[in-house]
Amino acid sequence: MLNTKNNTELSDTLPVITAGRVSALPSESDWQRAGAVCIEREIRSGTPAADLRTTVRVLWSSAYLFIRYDSPFRQLTVFEPAIFEGKRIGLWNRDVVEVFIGTDAHVPNRYVEFQTAPTCERLDLRLDLPHRDFLWDSGFTSAVSIDPQSRIWRTDIQIPAEALSAVMSAGQDWRINFYRHDCGKNLFLGWSPTFSETAHVPERFGTLRFAL
Repeated sequence: MLNTKNNTELSDTLPVITAGRVSALPSESDWQRAGAVCIEREIRSGTPAADLRTTVRVLWSSAYLFIRYDSPFRQLTVFEPAIFEGKRIGLWNRDVVEVFIGTDAHVPNRYVEFQTAPTCERLDLRLDLPHRDFLWDSGFTSAVSIDPQSRIWRTDIQIPAEALSAVMSAGQDWRINFYRHDCGKNLFLGWSPTFSETAHVPERFGTLRFAL
């Protein structure tokens, strides 16, 4: 699909998120110290949706990349019943949070994608556009908790370093974008809007920077 973005949109400064380093699995104090960014803009237009502002934090260790989403909601729309054996292609057609990660800036069309639903259903795939490999198994895990009083669903994602085909090291920059789909409001939000009908616009990914 051709991207239809004007020069003003393309001149948007691409965002940066810094991942703090941890020596083991993150504690709650580790997450509290991690800097947060927000997913709050519709991917096609860049229009804010403040009531769905989703915060994202990233931490890393020598073995894993850790990502936490806190997503406000009015209602949750999921597949029922959930399936945990195999993959549900089309998981993105219900509520999900997503992350796209590219480790090689010289090959922008090559990256990996991870999705988690409020049911904790998961989907991962490897891309070398236009090819998509749904048979790939990253071994990533996730945990979801839902607070019905504050209407927040929290997602913690843990991605093994070996699944990312690159060594994580302090001072390194990767390409990344975060997304959140909310079916109840028919909104697809991005950290860095793509100004396209699709999230798959690698030149619009932001930067993941690994801190000491």
